[in-house]
Amino acid sequence: VPTRLDGVRVVVDCANGAAATVAAAAYGGAGADVTLINTDLSGEHINDGCGATHLESLATAVVAAKADLGIAHDGDADRCLAVTGDGTPVDGDLILAILGLAMKRDDNLPADLVVVTVMSNLALHRLFADHGVMTETTPVGDRHVAERMRAMGAALGGVQSGHSVLAH
Repeated sequence: VPTRLDGVRVVVDCANGAAATVAAAAYGGAGADVTLINTDLSGEHINDGCGATHLESLATAVVAAKADLGIAHDGDADRCLAVTGDGTPVDGDLILAILGLAMKRDDNLPADLVVVTVMSNLALHRLFADHGVMTETTPVGDRHVAERMRAMGAALGGVQSGHSVLAH
């Protein structure tokens, strides 16, 4: 992680899956103060009312812990959504906006292009356009996003459901 997370309090919803084995090391290794929830690795409760598909328990835990944010993965940890410190959901489009604008600012967004799907919010397209970033739209699915990114040399793409694809 290029920016340290020292002093950041984060609650991570592991969706009773893969993130439970690595989240503390990953986020803690970057300096965050990490609290894990939904860490049952029995295989019987993966994504069961938790994780990226159910942000309610994460929002409650973040507010109760007075954390700065919450991160929700799905069972196989290939999706990531978030909540703010007051429990407000942060969907994949907003995560893409944050990443895309930061990458443009740092001159790490080749051709000023982000690949999104037909499910992306019109506000995301407008925000990017207002900042000189073009969007390329694909059918739904991170596979389609990744294929178009490769074809166009894009460094960032993603899906509203929380799949963010970074080429480097």
